[in-house]
Amino acid sequence: MIKTSNRNGSSSSLQATLYYLRLKTHDDQQLFGRASDVSDAALESQATLAKIVADELRQAETHHKGVSLELWILEPDALHAIVMLQESRPSQETTGKPRLLTSFVAELKTATAKRINLMRNQPGSSVWRRSYKEQRVDDEVMLARLRRKLVESDSIVVSG
Repeated sequence: MIKTSNRNGSSSSLQATLYYLRLKTHDDQQLFGRASDVSDAALESQATLAKIVADELRQAETHHKGVSLELWILEPDALHAIVMLQESRPSQETTGKPRLLTSFVAELKTATAKRINLMRNQPGSSVWRRSYKEQRVDDEVMLARLRRKLVESDSIVVSG
């Protein structure tokens, strides 16, 4: 059992599984900002793309019962998030990625890619790498380390 903070700052004990996710952009494209030699128009475009990801994260979270975002950041070429999964059926020891997590990520990647490609006028172009990395958060120490890493990073968006 990991003690987690709610969005309002209060803490509660939940039996849930936390995962650290990392989604990288296709070919490490810096879609979401911070390139030093870009024009004002490019910076505005990058901010718009970052807003699309933020909007779709919130939508994907509401569409998946049992999924909540603990904390997330958006870097120029990656999305990092701590995601809490609460499955309705008893947890079974399985190998591989949890189905709820996989469907959450698939919906997020599809929705963001569609909107980003519409903005860039590049329908069908790859936005995200095909796979993603996930790591189960096993204890409070690991959770604290990951939170600190995300909050202290040179990120564009921090949410919780």
